[in-house]
Amino acid sequence: MAIKKISGTKAKGLRGRTDWGKVKSTTDDEIKKESLLDKNTKEFRPDELMKFKREKK
Repeated sequence: MAIKKISGTKAKGLRGRTDWGKVKSTTDDEIKKESLLDKNTKEFRPDELMKFKREKK
């Protein structure tokens, strides 16, 4: 899935229109492939992941 830029006004009109079927059918491999192509994401090393803390509910 590519990032698509839209105006704030148009975004408000799209609220609540998530294609949950597409979200649920997307595999982990597809997500990883897309994230590696995205220049705004970073794959963390195991030592970096250990620094994250679980959020308390």
